[in-house]
Amino acid sequence: MRLGRLGGLGQLWQTLRKLASIMLVCQLLSPLVAFVALCVASTASISTQTVDTTMDMQEQVQILSTTTSPAPVTADDSCCLDDTIPHSCPSDHTPTPLHPQCQDPSVSCSTLPLSCISCNCSYSCKYGATSNASCTAHPKAKCEGARNFTRQFLCSYCYLTDEETHRCSTRDIGCRSVGSPTSKSHWYIANCTTREDTICLGKQVFSKKMECNWTEGCSWKTALILSVSLGGFGADRFYLGHWQEGIGKLFSFGGLGVWTLVDVVLVSTGYIGPADGSLYI
Repeated sequence: MRLGRLGGLGQLWQTLRKLASIMLVCQLLSPLVAFVALCVASTASISTQTVDTTMDMQEQVQILSTTTSPAPVTADDSCCLDDTIPHSCPSDHTPTPLHPQCQDPSVSCSTLPLSCISCNCSYSCKYGATSNASCTAHPKAKCEGARNFTRQFLCSYCYLTDEETHRCSTRDIGCRSVGSPTSKSHWYIANCTTREDTICLGKQVFSKKMECNWTEGCSWKTALILSVSLGGFGADRFYLGHWQEGIGKLFSFGGLGVWTLVDVVLVSTGYIGPADGSLYI
């Protein structure tokens, strides 16, 4: 009777109660939806890994079949046309003999770092095996003993050496760690170089395609808990930095609960991540 006397305010109150009840029901269903989404996502990831493994094996077979035919020679390979003649390794290495570590007369020439010497390698070495490089101390470098000596190295091109020896530039602008791995913004071209004392074939400075894998500290567990418990108020979106979507969920009662359930699925499967494109911790 009191609500009837209030007229429009009573109808507004009843509408708000219905919206709140719908949001509450959807919020209560969120844990079940999250559990189902996680199960489906884990099953899909296993099948995707199986397909990727099969594709990798097919690619390896194709690579092995194509190695029997000679590859076309490019301008960058001009240094290696004659494998019997030793060439500089790395080919773009420039000694810096005036560095303090190259000016100690008590140090043996054979122990000088690569920055103090120049080395020549045979490109006909057995790939992946240990080989010998002919090295010479720079004329301006001070050391004792024989200035010509040999140094062992692993026969490999610089860009194919162990990744632990690579030093690459940080992520590019617009690099997004989340989202589809096939997206262009999920990868970036990094400028890399090998470790200073690494003797290898080819250039020691090269470009390398790398995956965006940086993080700013957002937790996936926290985002999922917020989505399941307070997703109707946009708490999960606010936590991840999606302020516009968070305000939209807050004033739409979680999209009448539908938006809440959708976000629970997206957050639980990792499809939605931090707004800055970083990874979860």
